[in-house]
Amino acid sequence: MSTKKRFYTNILFTLIFLIIFLSIIELCSAQIENEDYKISDSRIDKKLMIGKFEEHVIRIENKKNNQINVMFSSNGNITPYMKPDISNVNIGPASSSDIKIIFFADAIGFFNGSLVLSGGINEKIPVILSVGDTAGVPVSAVVINVKPLEKRVYIKDTLQYKIDIQNLLMDREFNVTLHYSIDSMGDKKTYLINKTFLEETETIVLEKSTTIIKKFEIPEFLRPGEYVISVRADYLGISSSSSSRFFVSEPFWDYMIFGILPIRWVLFTATILLIVVFSYLAYRKKMEQRKRYKGKVDFNLLPKPGERSIFLGTVAETKVKTYFDPDQLTMHTLIAGSTGGGKTVSAEVMIEEVLMKGVSVIVFDPTAQWSGFLRKCVNKKMLALYPQFGMKKSEAKAFNGNVHQILDARQIIDIKKQMVPGEIHIFAINRLAPKDMDILVANTIREVFKANLPEAPELKTIIIFDEVHRLLPKFGGSGEGFIQIERGAREFRKWGVGLILISQVLTDFIGETKANINTEIQMRTRDEGDLNRIKDKYGSYMLQSLLKSATGTGMIENSAYNKGNPYFISLRPLLHEHARLSDEELENYNKYNDIIDDLDYQIEQLEKEKIDVFDLKLELKMALDKVKSGSFNMVDIYLEGLTPRIKEQWDKLGKTPEKRRLKLVSKTELKEEFEKAKKEREKYEKEHPEEAKKTSAKQKAAETTKLPPLKLKNGVTVITPQELVDSINTMDDATLSAHISDEENVFADWIAQSDKATADKLRKAKTKEDIIVVLEDSIYK
Repeated sequence: MSTKKRFYTNILFTLIFLIIFLSIIELCSAQIENEDYKISDSRIDKKLMIGKFEEHVIRIENKKNNQINVMFSSNGNITPYMKPDISNVNIGPASSSDIKIIFFADAIGFFNGSLVLSGGINEKIPVILSVGDTAGVPVSAVVINVKPLEKRVYIKDTLQYKIDIQNLLMDREFNVTLHYSIDSMGDKKTYLINKTFLEETETIVLEKSTTIIKKFEIPEFLRPGEYVISVRADYLGISSSSSSRFFVSEPFWDYMIFGILPIRWVLFTATILLIVVFSYLAYRKKMEQRKRYKGKVDFNLLPKPGERSIFLGTVAETKVKTYFDPDQLTMHTLIAGSTGGGKTVSAEVMIEEVLMKGVSVIVFDPTAQWSGFLRKCVNKKMLALYPQFGMKKSEAKAFNGNVHQILDARQIIDIKKQMVPGEIHIFAINRLAPKDMDILVANTIREVFKANLPEAPELKTIIIFDEVHRLLPKFGGSGEGFIQIERGAREFRKWGVGLILISQVLTDFIGETKANINTEIQMRTRDEGDLNRIKDKYGSYMLQSLLKSATGTGMIENSAYNKGNPYFISLRPLLHEHARLSDEELENYNKYNDIIDDLDYQIEQLEKEKIDVFDLKLELKMALDKVKSGSFNMVDIYLEGLTPRIKEQWDKLGKTPEKRRLKLVSKTELKEEFEKAKKEREKYEKEHPEEAKKTSAKQKAAETTKLPPLKLKNGVTVITPQELVDSINTMDDATLSAHISDEENVFADWIAQSDKATADKLRKAKTKEDIIVVLEDSIYK
């Protein structure tokens, strides 16, 4: 009995195991799934009563990152009794779609086949339909489909959705009651109140088919998320339903950045900032357009303040102070500009600074303008500029130095004696004839070479030639002085001696003179050659900036700064008095310098006679110091005691001192020095043939008959036809008309003194262009 009972027990457990196993298999095979897609049904099995129909929904999920297109068809004898509601569907990436399959029970029997999926998915789903004449499962007579017109709506916006209703019982009409509802997809975080948001009911009479458009205002309390809209149709004691999903989003403006700040405020703030930034950029652009001085300035590449740096002023139209390394001056400097443009002032600012650094300065001054260094600034207009450059009026000062009058271009100057650290020695050459300028320069360069100066790695002395353009042939010079300057520019650097050449023109500096000049300062100019050079080299914007430059503002260029690009600087005001000394003061300097030089020469002779002259030398030095400071009354006091004492020493010796005579260099020596410089010049021309051609052309252009100076009605004085051409180029129409008329032609009258044929042509020329053509033809013929 127990054995039989155990047998039935085993059978029972076996059946239970099989049932569980088959259930698991059925569950696993109830759907199709792989890494690309998922289909809700792996097979379809339907039982219907004859004359009825039923719909079956299949969900297809796309797991890919791209859209797929799926097409539907069928095969087998079930084909007449099965129909998908659509022939194909596009399913977006990571999305799903529901497809309705309608089954029609039009004949009794057993039908099978497959639902074929092709395109983006290749699957066959087995389908079995069993149709009998007895009641089976409930039958649907209405096909209903709900679809939102937009898949995404925003809070406070209106959701519009469409309901398509189709009557499958074509031979009759009946009432259908529709129930609408909107619910969350189950995430309670999507709404604040846990309830159905829409519950509406309406009844319609359904004949064949109809479409209804409904609206729903999305309430403010909803939160972003996924929702489902459902429609249930009740009719003939049965129901059909449909549902569709949609998304509720917050308006872009209401998104919270990091959960703190709405994006509308972020965008508002960003908009304000953009307005501020664009306004600033527009302001800068407008100010840039209004700027007088234009150019590329990299402030990081400008000279920096330092122990040996010299303060020149500020970068034009800024408050940025600009400095300069004085040791750059050993590679020489050229300052050019028209009269009144500030070229001498720019040099004087540099000289003030280097004097305060202990550098000695020697100036060859054709106007005695530099004599103002010996007096401190008292000019109210100049002092008023001090605060603009961070300077105090108490900084105004005079500088140690002396003024010497040169009466003979061959006068030997003891250069070494004048190289006193921190002192400026001005040699006034205003009494020399213009033709003597070449001799003076050649003589000076010769004296520097003969001084046997020690080599120096840094700046020790600066030698300045003001109005050096007078050496140019176009301004009446022979050109020999420039050959000597070339020699000096090449050799002086090794002794720590720098040249500063101040000229009305820059373009005419050629050859080794230009090649050995490292710093150029261009002030406002009217010279056509300089203007064309600036336009060709730097562009018209730099030319316009220079033409509009104020007095005291210039364009500085040095290869060591600002990548070699020029930039404009506004020079600081002078510490010394810009005005020259009066003729009376200059005469006093000349008188007392002559007396002291005479006494110094006598003391030298006494020393050779073995006389103790220590006290005499000391007293003479004190007298000389008073001459340098301009304290001439004190000089008289010293001389009243010193002169008799020196005479007493000669009386004791019973001798008469030899009179001091002006030492002159011989013409032979000057010629020898010139020949040396000329040979070096010829050597340079052989090594640089292109430069030699340019030099020859300029010299040919300048070789014109010398004429008396012509003072034009705009205040400019010219002495050569080339100068006249340059001046006419810059004249306005009114100024030009003042020189030429039917009764008078100033240009022709002046030229007629040397070239009547050209003068006759000038009388026929009435426009600026015609006048220039005539003059240039005569210059370059």
